[in-house]
Amino acid sequence: MKRHRRKKTIWARLLLIVSMAIASPILLCGQSLDSLEQALATGKLTNAEKIDVYKELALGYINDHPSRSRLFSVEGLNIAKQEGDQKSESAFLYYLGSSYYVSTVYDSAAFYFDKTLGLTRQNKDNEREISTLKMYGQLYRRQGQYEKALGRYLEAVKVGEQLVDDQQLCDVYMGIGGTYHLMQNNKQALAYYEKAEKIALKDGNKQNLGDIYLSLSSVYKYEEGGKEKAIHYAEASLTIHRESGSLSNEIKALQTLCGAYFQYDDYTNAMKYAEEGFHLAKKIGNTNLIAHSYADISSISYYMQHYEKSAQAALAALETDSTDHHLKLTVFSNLPLIYAHLGNLDAMEDYFARYKSAVDHYSNEMYQNSLTEMEVKYETEKKELKIGALEKQRQLHGWLGVAGATVLLIALAFAFVRFRLAVSKRKLAEEATQRLEQEQQLVAVQATLDGEAAERTRLAKDLHDGLGSMLSAVKINLPQVKGNAVLEAVDVSRFQTALGMLDDSIQELRRVAHHMMPESLLRYGLKISLSDFCDAIPVAHFHYFGDEARLPEKLEIMIYRCIHELVNNALKHAESTQINVQLVQEPERISFTVQDDGKGFDEHTVPEGMGLQNIRQRVAAFQGKMEIYSSGQGTEIHVELELKGQ
Repeated sequence: MKRHRRKKTIWARLLLIVSMAIASPILLCGQSLDSLEQALATGKLTNAEKIDVYKELALGYINDHPSRSRLFSVEGLNIAKQEGDQKSESAFLYYLGSSYYVSTVYDSAAFYFDKTLGLTRQNKDNEREISTLKMYGQLYRRQGQYEKALGRYLEAVKVGEQLVDDQQLCDVYMGIGGTYHLMQNNKQALAYYEKAEKIALKDGNKQNLGDIYLSLSSVYKYEEGGKEKAIHYAEASLTIHRESGSLSNEIKALQTLCGAYFQYDDYTNAMKYAEEGFHLAKKIGNTNLIAHSYADISSISYYMQHYEKSAQAALAALETDSTDHHLKLTVFSNLPLIYAHLGNLDAMEDYFARYKSAVDHYSNEMYQNSLTEMEVKYETEKKELKIGALEKQRQLHGWLGVAGATVLLIALAFAFVRFRLAVSKRKLAEEATQRLEQEQQLVAVQATLDGEAAERTRLAKDLHDGLGSMLSAVKINLPQVKGNAVLEAVDVSRFQTALGMLDDSIQELRRVAHHMMPESLLRYGLKISLSDFCDAIPVAHFHYFGDEARLPEKLEIMIYRCIHELVNNALKHAESTQINVQLVQEPERISFTVQDDGKGFDEHTVPEGMGLQNIRQRVAAFQGKMEIYSSGQGTEIHVELELKGQ
């Protein structure tokens, strides 16, 4: 929606592929779901025919009636197990996972997708494997775990390219494009959407074109001068999905068209399409689509100055679906503004705190997930290397047994040479694995730092430009509300207290926004920004030595965040009365020291907290060294960084 205020979530779409073989002449292509249920009721079908009917019913009901889809999936799964039909078994497990995904029960969805992947890989069912990997990508994307989502999508691309399956690749490219769009990398998003569009146009697949047009509309509505393209693609998608008869896809098209009009301040048309999508979502009972419709209505009502309606719709969205990470962030960021207009300062502060907590929790969770993924990948590759070396040794021993006595001496000599080569290769492989682990950890930390900096910058702008401006406007208008009215002494006191609380809120908001991404750091560099930061703390003193040449932006942000965290630790935990911050900058190196006269700690017995661990990992990402000296007289933490490789 508005570029300087809010970015709308790209709606997740369910990627389902029909890969069923119709074996019975009774099951004609295109039969209605009712006629298929009637065929089951006759009791004249064989087990093989029942399996095919249950597949049709489970797939047909997934989007609009997921609970009914699960009912038929369980029935079909039981028959498939009786018949020993593992391919059909994996199909029903896939439908179960997909139906739980539509119902936003993500733990159950992941459980059935895991089972599906195990069976498909066991039976080398590549088509079903691609479909499951795509759905896994959708699942992670819905939960905001973008790195995991891209990992699953790229696995699907690898399998799809081996099969040369255009339809599957088209769906995967769309998923990758959508993930990059959510990561605000529109250049990469458009590249993958264009790949998908070429395949869909070549194959004449209108369903895929409709979905691609939805995605293109969502990208172009944030591009400069993209209004006409955004509305054109959304309307084209709506036409296609209405013709297909899929209500869930029609709702997504309506919501996308609503977003396009809202982006360009056409609130009347935006509200029309939002309410139309809401009524359809209520009709099919899809909680996630209902919640997003409530969020749309809330945002539009806010800009139409219908603040009560906006608040009611926002709260209804949270109550309907609290599992969608992006939906929660959107609603939590809007509610403080809504309650500021309504004059409810307590509610405003409450939802502002919830929004900040949600952002902090998400950033920390993404960081931990990145490290865990790197560790798992490293362990897997190390095991594969060891297994490969052992396999070569087994082949060698088998060859020696066949060689016979006549070539025994030659074989033994050859075995000795091979053994030495295997040992050498294993050592090289272990060294390569160690290097890979270090590189992957550095990449994970660097990616986390980049994401944290981008999120802090965006949040700081939103707080300063959005909520800060709104609070200032409330402060200006409050005295005018009073006017010339004669107030009792108690009321005057309360009025003055409210004004004081509002001033404190404005100052606190500006302080938080400044420390999230200080303007002085971006404009003037470390010396000025750290001097300002220490001047704001009575017990902190800043000392700078060396030249004042600017450093790379990422390095400056890392140093500022580390010093900020160390000073805060000294204030919170050390009970310090004096804190000295020293920064020394030379042509080829830079170092900083934070020293306090607090109570100190024993670094050999007291484990490092999350703050010190984060600082150590950030320093390691820039190939730096960190040393801690602590005693009963205080603590000193010293960090050195080489500038040659930065």
